Amino acid sequence: MGDFASKGRTVLCKWCNRQLPQERRWFPRPYCNRRHKWRHRIAEAVSGILDGA
Repeated sequence: MGDFASKGRTVLCKWCNRQLPQERRWFPRPYCNRRHKWRHRIAEAVSGILDGA
């Protein structure tokens, strides 16, 4: 596990596009914090409702 973390792999946050260092190998973090996770979910739900109307 330490070998993977030392490679310095980064992924962009889905909300703010900030680079996130990934410590976990199998389940990377898609958001930098919980607030961005919920904002993204709410924005997707609202856009889905507006597209359906």
